[in-house]
Amino acid sequence: MVDRRVEVVARLKALEDAAAPLVTFLQNANAVQELRADKQYNLQMLNDRYQIGPDQIEALYQYAKFQFECGNYSGAADYLYQYRALCSNSERSLSALWGKLAAEILMQNWDIALEELNRLKEIIDSKSFSSPWNQVQSRIWLMHWSLFIFFNHDNGRTQIIDLFNQDKYVTLTTKLK
Repeated sequence: MVDRRVEVVARLKALEDAAAPLVTFLQNANAVQELRADKQYNLQMLNDRYQIGPDQIEALYQYAKFQFECGNYSGAADYLYQYRALCSNSERSLSALWGKLAAEILMQNWDIALEELNRLKEIIDSKSFSSPWNQVQSRIWLMHWSLFIFFNHDNGRTQIIDLFNQDKYVTLTTKLK
C-alpha cells in the first residue's frame, strides 16, 4: 500500500504540473472572461497570451480523470466542464460529458446531473455514429445512468416515463426484453 500510495501521489503531482498553466488561467476570473463561444479563437488566444496549447488542454482532461478516480468528484466535474469549453475533439468532449454526468450523480447534484443528461441525450440523438450499434449502446448507457437521476429527482417519475416512451428508446426497451 505504501508503494502504491507513492505511485499515486507521483502521478497526481505529474498531472498537476502538466495542467498547472491552464488551471492557473482558469482560476483567474478576469482572464476567463476573455474566453468566447468560438473555440478556435480561445485556443489561439490561450496560445498567444498564455502559452497554453493542446498539450495543456489534454493534460487538464487527464488531471480531471485522475481527480475522478481518486474520488474528488467536485474537482473532476469543474475541470471536465472547463475542458469541454476548450476541447475541439468531439469524441473527447463527449467522454468528458459522460465523466461530468457521473461526477454530478456521485455528488448527488440531481438538477445539474439532469442538465448533463439532457445535453448527452441531445448529442446522442443528433450525432453521426460510426455504426448504428454504437448509437444504440450510447442510448442504453443513457437509460442506465438516467435511473440514478430520475429515482432521486423531484420530477423524476414523469421524466423517466417521457424518456422511455420516446420512439428511439421504446424500441430499445422492447429489444432488451
